[in-house]
Amino acid sequence: QNMHDKKVTQGLLVVLSSPSGAGKTSLATSIVSEHEEVVFSVSATTRPPRIGEVEGREYYFVKTVDFRAMIQNGDFIEYAEVFGNFYGSPKKDIQELIECGKDVIFDVDWQGGTQIRNSNLASSVVSIFILPPSIQALEERLLSRAQDDKSIVDFRMLEARSEISHWAEYDYVLINDNFSRVKDSIVKIIETEKMRRQRQLTLPNFIADLNDEFDVIKNKI
Repeated sequence: QNMHDKKVTQGLLVVLSSPSGAGKTSLATSIVSEHEEVVFSVSATTRPPRIGEVEGREYYFVKTVDFRAMIQNGDFIEYAEVFGNFYGSPKKDIQELIECGKDVIFDVDWQGGTQIRNSNLASSVVSIFILPPSIQALEERLLSRAQDDKSIVDFRMLEARSEISHWAEYDYVLINDNFSRVKDSIVKIIETEKMRRQRQLTLPNFIADLNDEFDVIKNKI
């Protein structure tokens, strides 16, 4: 079941942000797996490929010098440096996807969200901020991942406070107290935003057809 008819509407850029541990990655992955018209953008990165990663599937792997040249050319809708490696979303790919009616989901922090909202594709952006049900729940989730030691969890908790302070910059804010309900809400937001007048690409032609019908009827009178 398609969420919408991809022939009649342009795709969206769905910006999903949250503090680390509040569930944005799990939500995004689940939505992409269940809705074929929603896709992740494939990022370019300067970090080396990990075992099992395929060029163009997980990432485009590029040299740092080439990445810097792409920044200079304005080729990215957003980019960031994380632990000494660059990551960025190529604008050309995203433009092509939304023109085909695909919705491109971005799992980014508030800074990435700001870059996307300020890009030349801003009119296609819908931004959603995910809040944890409580700070205790957030800390418990970070600790239960078991992949980070306590000092990293403490650092992420500090980051979380800063991240949450940007909630009011987003179009929608959802509290992740029930995973499936929040996921359904995100899908509904996408469906509703697609119905906005300016995103229904075939409306002008449909209105023209209605007016032609008026003319035919008027000529019969």
